[in-house]
Amino acid sequence: MMPRLDFKGIAATTVQKLDEGSYEVDEVSYDLKVNIEYMKEHTIHYASESELSAWSSNAHEPHLDNSTTEISALEISVLEGARALAATLASVPETSRTRIGVLNFASAKKPGGGFLTGAQAQEESIARSSTLYPSLTTNTAQQFYKSHKANPNGGYYSHAMIYSPKVLFIRNDKGDWQEPLEVDILTSPAVNAGLVRRNVRDSGKSDQNESGIEATMKERMGRLLYLFKKQGVRNLVLGSFGTGVFRNKVELVVNIWKELLVGEEARFKDSFDRIVFAVLGTATFRIFDEVFNNKSSG
Repeated sequence: MMPRLDFKGIAATTVQKLDEGSYEVDEVSYDLKVNIEYMKEHTIHYASESELSAWSSNAHEPHLDNSTTEISALEISVLEGARALAATLASVPETSRTRIGVLNFASAKKPGGGFLTGAQAQEESIARSSTLYPSLTTNTAQQFYKSHKANPNGGYYSHAMIYSPKVLFIRNDKGDWQEPLEVDILTSPAVNAGLVRRNVRDSGKSDQNESGIEATMKERMGRLLYLFKKQGVRNLVLGSFGTGVFRNKVELVVNIWKELLVGEEARFKDSFDRIVFAVLGTATFRIFDEVFNNKSSG
């Protein structure tokens, strides 16, 4: 892994290029201004109490063409996962079916997490490698951060989400500039399970937090899938949501994804064309691999 100072430098040059409105790869100049302005203008904040709460009560609606969701787990970063999915979709003729949605495992209180200071996690990787940051700093998106600063809810945070369309991935994990790849990004915080457990211990109350963590994570993950579906995005890059510094159990997250996506009773069975779980870490990947690889939602 590169030193933190290197990541900080990459973030700084990304922000510089976003301000300038263009960048170059192999002597080809790519404009950023049009996408950034569109993204900022169309950034949507979904409050904790929004129409997304209807996800579990609304009827399951699979694709009209009866196609099944292709699900795979890959031991790669989210940036690599998005480009791998884009390569697969390159042969799909219908442009409306090639949009890619990416889940951003977000800091609840700080746009881009600690990417400006060189921190390294999934959100930081996205923020320093894309045009996402200007969306997260709009007045619309700031409602998300202000609400969580005012009430972090003991580490559970809230079901509030930010939807940022037409984000461009412009760098790889090493910081190399690449041709732009357009994606939609959904920003949502997982439960900070480590903080929830610590708060329970400090309060001296009986340990009933695990069931609360599970219920909250299922509700949040159901809402974010519902939001992608409402937006008409049929190809997703997901992952091990909140199992890093937020310390959610990998088995819990995998099982919730499975419950929502796989099997005859799954709420989102065959609601999407393709889903890539981009997972880093061999132990974590192995769990996803056992559940999702060589399987479809059928």
